[in-house]
Amino acid sequence: MKIVNDLNLKKQAEELGISVWQTPGFLFLILGAVAITVMSATFYLSQNYDSPEILVLSESAVSIVILIVGNSVIGIFEQMAKVNKLKSEFVSVASHQLRTPLSAIRWETELLLSKLKKGLSDKQVKNIESISLLSARMTRLVNDLLDVTRIDQKRLLLKKEPVNISILAEEAIAEATSLAKSRNVEIAFTPKKNLPKVIGDREKIKMVIENLVGNSIKYTTNRGKIEIKVCKKDNYIFFSIKDNGVGIPEEQQNRVFDKFFRSDNCVKYQTDGTGLGLYIAKSIVDQSGGEMWFNSVENLGSIFNFKLPVK
Repeated sequence: MKIVNDLNLKKQAEELGISVWQTPGFLFLILGAVAITVMSATFYLSQNYDSPEILVLSESAVSIVILIVGNSVIGIFEQMAKVNKLKSEFVSVASHQLRTPLSAIRWETELLLSKLKKGLSDKQVKNIESISLLSARMTRLVNDLLDVTRIDQKRLLLKKEPVNISILAEEAIAEATSLAKSRNVEIAFTPKKNLPKVIGDREKIKMVIENLVGNSIKYTTNRGKIEIKVCKKDNYIFFSIKDNGVGIPEEQQNRVFDKFFRSDNCVKYQTDGTGLGLYIAKSIVDQSGGEMWFNSVENLGSIFNFKLPVK
C-alpha cells in the first residue's frame, strides 16, 4: 500500500501544491529510468566494441547524463525547500503581528464587560461577548500557527519539570465541564494523585490533554460518554481517552496527525476546527520522549493514547 501511495503522482501533486512532473515520485522515476537506460547502453557497447576509447567515452557520457539529471532533481528540491522556509517565516511574522491587536481587543472587551457593563443594553453586552469569543478563537489559532512554525523549524522549546499527568487530566476535565454539559456528554475519570511524575513541560502536556478532551467532546453526539484513564505501566505513564463519537473513516486514518487535516465526517459535526491540534499534540509528546497513537472505527468511536517516561 505504501508503494502504491508513493507512486500516486497526482495525489502527491495535490498534497504538495505542485505540478505532477515536480513531485518526488516522478523525479525519482525519471532518474531511475535514465540510470537503467545509460547502464544498458554501456553494457551493449562493451559487448560489441573492444575499443577502450569507446568504453571511456560511453562511461563519461553516462556520468554526465546522471549528473545533469541529478542536478535538476536537487535544484527542484532546493526550490521547494526555499518556498517552504519562506512560508514558515511568513506565518511566523504574520502570527506575531496579529497577537498585539488581538490582545488589545481582548483587554478592551474584558474591561467593558467587567467595569462598564451596567451602562450597556442587553444587545450591546451580547455583541461584546461575541467579539470576546471570536477574539479568543483567533488568539488560539494564532498560537497554534506559532507552535506549528516552531515545530517545523525545530525551535519548539519545552521545559523540563516534574509533572503529574493525573492532576493535569483533572484540571483539563474541570475546564471542559461546561462544554460537556452543553452537549450532554458524560466524562468518567478517577484521579490517581499518587502516580509517579514524568519530566516535561507542564503547560504543553496540559495542552495535549486539553486537545484530546476537547476533540472527544466535540465529536461525541448527545448523551455520549467519554472514559479517561491514567495509569503506570513498565516505565511509562499512560493516558487514554475513549469516546463513542463519530470515529474516523479507515481510509483517512493515516493522515490524522497531518497538519490541517480534518476527516470528512468531523467537518460535518464541527466546522470551527483548524486541523492543527493533533499535529501539535503528537509533536509535543514525541519531543518529550513519548509516543501517541489511536484506534478508531467510524460511527463507533475512538481511543486516543499517549505515554511518557516516568521521572
